[in-house]
Amino acid sequence: MTGPTRPAGALVRLLGGRWTLPVLGQLAEADCRYQELLDALEGVSHKVLTETLRRAERDGLITRHLDADRVESAMIYRLTPLGRTLEDPLAYLDHWVDKNWFAVELAHEGWDKRAGNR
Repeated sequence: MTGPTRPAGALVRLLGGRWTLPVLGQLAEADCRYQELLDALEGVSHKVLTETLRRAERDGLITRHLDADRVESAMIYRLTPLGRTLEDPLAYLDHWVDKNWFAVELAHEGWDKRAGNR
C-alpha cells in the first residue's frame, strides 16, 4: 500500500489497541513489572494486558528483562529505543487533547442533537 493512507493505517495498526497507548505511557514514566502495569491500568484484564505486551514487544516498542532483584522469575518491561521515539509525538497528541477536547465534546453534543440522540 502506498500514498497517504499507508502511514496512517500502519500507525493505527501499531498503536490502535485500546491498551497500547496507556501501556506505553506507563513505561515512558518508568520501567514496570507486570503486576505494576496491571495495578496502574485500571480495567485491563490479565489476558488483554498480556496480549498488549506481546504485541508491543513483537513490534519492537518494548522489551522485557528478568528482574535480578527478585527471587522468583519476575519480568521488567521497558520501552526500547524505538519505543522512546514515540514519546514526543504522543506528548504532542496529549497536548492536543488537552487543548481541543472541549471542542470535540461540543461537536458530539451538536451531532447528538441533530441526530435526535438527546
